[in-house]
Amino acid sequence: MNYKLKAAPTAVSKEQNSQKQPKANRIVIGVDAHLKSYQAARKIDNGAVGVAQTFRSKEALLLYVEQQREQAKEVVVLYEAGPLGFRLYRELKASEIECLVCAPRSGEQKRKRRKTNTIDARTLTSDLSNYLNGNEQALQRVRVPTPAQEQARVQSRQQDALVEQRKRIGAIGNALLLSQGYTSWSNWWRPKAFERLSKEVAGWIVKHLERWVGILRELDQQIQHAKAELSQQWQGPRPKGMGAVSLVQLKAEVLDWNLYSTRRKIGCLAGMVPSEWSTGEGQRLGAITKVGLPALRRIITEMVWRMILFQPEYKAVQKWRQVLEGSNRGLKKKAVVAIGRQLIVDIWRLQTGRICAQELGLIMIEA
Repeated sequence: MNYKLKAAPTAVSKEQNSQKQPKANRIVIGVDAHLKSYQAARKIDNGAVGVAQTFRSKEALLLYVEQQREQAKEVVVLYEAGPLGFRLYRELKASEIECLVCAPRSGEQKRKRRKTNTIDARTLTSDLSNYLNGNEQALQRVRVPTPAQEQARVQSRQQDALVEQRKRIGAIGNALLLSQGYTSWSNWWRPKAFERLSKEVAGWIVKHLERWVGILRELDQQIQHAKAELSQQWQGPRPKGMGAVSLVQLKAEVLDWNLYSTRRKIGCLAGMVPSEWSTGEGQRLGAITKVGLPALRRIITEMVWRMILFQPEYKAVQKWRQVLEGSNRGLKKKAVVAIGRQLIVDIWRLQTGRICAQELGLIMIEA
């Protein structure tokens, strides 16, 4: 009989065995986040995307991601921006785990008419892997605001939400008036307007309108308070026609003007760049893409109409003066868009110190 003797492990070999060496260079994880569950799929290096796993709590997901750090030198997580905000991003960053947030994109799934949580998680994993390997078009990253920036943006958007609610409820009253053969009234719930309205319409209509009057007047007060709080945040001189509230809201949406290095990038953020369909030597430009922030376009458009009135020497207004004074409404809309596209670029140049107001022909006023 042959006996084989095994040498006793030394202290050095025990220490080497106890240290777990990473088995992979990179693990990417795509997460489909929901209120009560999280679906996550992972991809190890150049391997195939694995089966999506379901986690019933955020703590379970964080524990799973933490365990992946023992198996790879680098772990990167991706999830879509949505109603859950950026809490998951901040908690992963606090644990020193790289995390990215992207804009939702479901065009391919709509085309195939199939959309499930598993498909979403696996698609995010594949897109993240392609992005990290050099394909910048694989996903559209979202800039995550700091807590202070997010609070400022929430304050701005809450004011917009109050205005939208007032419009919606006011339209209910006008719809009732129109259905009974009366004309619509602008701001019919205001005291003087409602007093005149009550004398001209039937009593039963006034009874129904009175139910909304208190709500609408309360909304008026809340909107005024919100505007006052926003306007107080702007300090120093500003161009005439650019309201303090509008400038504060612009800053809240942009987050930081210095994040954008070129005029093209700030124009794309507003979505006011023309669409393009070019092939070969042919080039065809169309309507604006509207891929940016809707709130940003609304603020800029409102600001343009004030600039036309208060800044007649502004270069962009001078360029389109003939169209603005004409009678073609379609061309006027195009002119407003063109001025707005130049205006957002000029505001970016002003805020970053690339140009002064005098060079743009702007009239400045004190706060």
